[in-house]
Amino acid sequence: MSGTEGTQPLDVALAIRRTCRVFASDFAGVVLAGLALVTLPGLVSHGIAGGDSGTLLITLRSVCALLYVALVSWGVVARLRGRALPPRLFLREGLVRATPGLRVALLAGAAVVFGLIIQLFAQHGTLAGWLLDVSLLALGLWAIAAMMPLVPVAVVERLGPIAAMRRALALTEGNRNRTLALALLVGLTLAPSAALVAGVAGPGGGGLLLRSLFELLAWSLVATVPAVVYAGLKATP
Repeated sequence: MSGTEGTQPLDVALAIRRTCRVFASDFAGVVLAGLALVTLPGLVSHGIAGGDSGTLLITLRSVCALLYVALVSWGVVARLRGRALPPRLFLREGLVRATPGLRVALLAGAAVVFGLIIQLFAQHGTLAGWLLDVSLLALGLWAIAAMMPLVPVAVVERLGPIAAMRRALALTEGNRNRTLALALLVGLTLAPSAALVAGVAGPGGGGLLLRSLFELLAWSLVATVPAVVYAGLKATP
């Protein structure tokens, strides 16, 4: 498929409404998967601090979260295409279909980590450091706008990483201002909760519960919104 064939302009307001409907309709599947792949690994990693085992747990936790994104992508797109999945099928089919999405999600995660490593070497307070920070920020915003449907593309169309990137670029062509606006709206939605968690969360008790709930909310949006965008850009199944 070439160019923008099979795509249509993204309706940001409709995408927001669809995201809310998906949360309401597939709440059980989204939350059950989140509890297993986001909340539980997060609680374990928070409970074990430091050392090589802590680093390994954080890595495994990240992989589980990316698996969650891939799993939810399948269920969300299925619903938006008229095939609602009950919670058991939501989880089972999502796991079966998740592998291509997990691959591209891991690659995208590695790119983010690489960018953060480069940023650490910036000479902060200097012109060169400022230019590097601005360049990385611009690149990150472009990647969010251009690659937002990357994981659902890989999951639904069973594509490898390079093919999925090309497909995501083709789907978002002409819509990247809209996908970026949607991403910024999601960020603004999460900002008050993030500030609350940062202000009151402690090492345990209620603070840990708040942090876990916020992580579940954040990852569920990261999983759901790109799938809604993919369905909105893809005019034909």
